[in-house]
Amino acid sequence: MTAFNLKKHYDAPAAKVWDLIGDFYAVDRWMPGVVGVLRNDDQQTRTITMHDGARLVERLVEEGPLFHRYRFDDPGPVPVRDFTARLTVTAVGTDQSELDWAARFEPAPGVTEEDATTALTGFYQACLDKVAAELGA
Repeated sequence: MTAFNLKKHYDAPAAKVWDLIGDFYAVDRWMPGVVGVLRNDDQQTRTITMHDGARLVERLVEEGPLFHRYRFDDPGPVPVRDFTARLTVTAVGTDQSELDWAARFEPAPGVTEEDATTALTGFYQACLDKVAAELGA
């Protein structure tokens, strides 16, 4: 199993960060390249449509006050399988917080671990940076 962990510090309270990213079905607010999200409350899934038409189905596995854990039901264009991730916001001061994005996966057949990790971490870093831009932090 391959794993990675990305963290980003924000000059914003944890509650403000979570207000932006905490709705599992509203990733279009902070994830670059998303043009639509189809919400399925019965199955607790979101189908994300990217600007290039690619689709990705993610299932909410667990959620709490400042975290959610999800998995890819259908990885679509992502070069992985058996993917799970946890997105957590932690207060590190009165007006500061940290977003921690940890993931575990297996590379898809024919894809190297390095290529899969590079693809995911590059995109997730862009997400963390967009959160900063949205917060002005």
